[in-house]
Amino acid sequence: MLSAVVVLYNPDDTILENIGSYLNWVNFIYIIDNSDKPNGHKFSDLGPKIQYVFNNGNLGIAQALNIGCKMALANGLEWIVTMDQDSKFLNFTDNVKDLLSSTTNKNIALYYPDYIIDGKLYDKSIKEENEPIIVMTSGNIINLKIHEKIGGFEEKLFIDYVDIEYCLKLKKEGYSIANLPNVVLQHELGDSKRTSFLFVKAIVTNHSSIRRYYITRNRLYVRNKYKDVSNTFAKIETRIFINDILKILMFESHKISKIKSIIKGYLDYRNNCFGIYNK
Repeated sequence: MLSAVVVLYNPDDTILENIGSYLNWVNFIYIIDNSDKPNGHKFSDLGPKIQYVFNNGNLGIAQALNIGCKMALANGLEWIVTMDQDSKFLNFTDNVKDLLSSTTNKNIALYYPDYIIDGKLYDKSIKEENEPIIVMTSGNIINLKIHEKIGGFEEKLFIDYVDIEYCLKLKKEGYSIANLPNVVLQHELGDSKRTSFLFVKAIVTNHSSIRRYYITRNRLYVRNKYKDVSNTFAKIETRIFINDILKILMFESHKISKIKSIIKGYLDYRNNCFGIYNK
């Protein structure tokens, strides 16, 4: 049996279409709501598969995912699809269940789909031996027993780098990840856009100052925790960190507040201050 968990934070009405893309292919969907106000009424027509939990506040993506995984384990399920509210499958079918039931490789802890991001096939994952070692959370199918064994998602990160930390933790513990053949997930990145300055072209994410705080703090934590697990990841993350700062200075608005948030993220990492952002 297969379940799904989707984490909400003040969703718009596209959430119904997105859930509909996998509703028929799973036995349960655990909707874990980190929103400011309850949204349970939106899902009243989706039937008995839906189990809705309102957290009465934002507990972070990691804790919300862990809540859904624990509910699935309590219901005796082996696998769970982890979803963002702004993602949908383009071709999720019963073939996925057949693959999960027929697999003989007990070392596979996570299956990931192909990704369409902002209308284009995404193939920029960090790889070793031509295989991704890190994939985004949305669209993955994770083995619940292994999830429980390794301690689940790292809740102190709150948001950002939760997926990266999970994948590296699997690698550290000797588990592998594998592609779901012919399964495609459509995902939206939000405010990212292509831009240029003189002869320099770049894709800028336009993350808020608070997101810059989380990204910086958690990036440094994950990079240094797993530098011996993947030297490739550690080197690439250092380069991306520098490029992000340059992009903010060259292309983005609110430069000063974002740089201040980066500095605070660095200081909180050094001082071992994690969890939700604290001014």
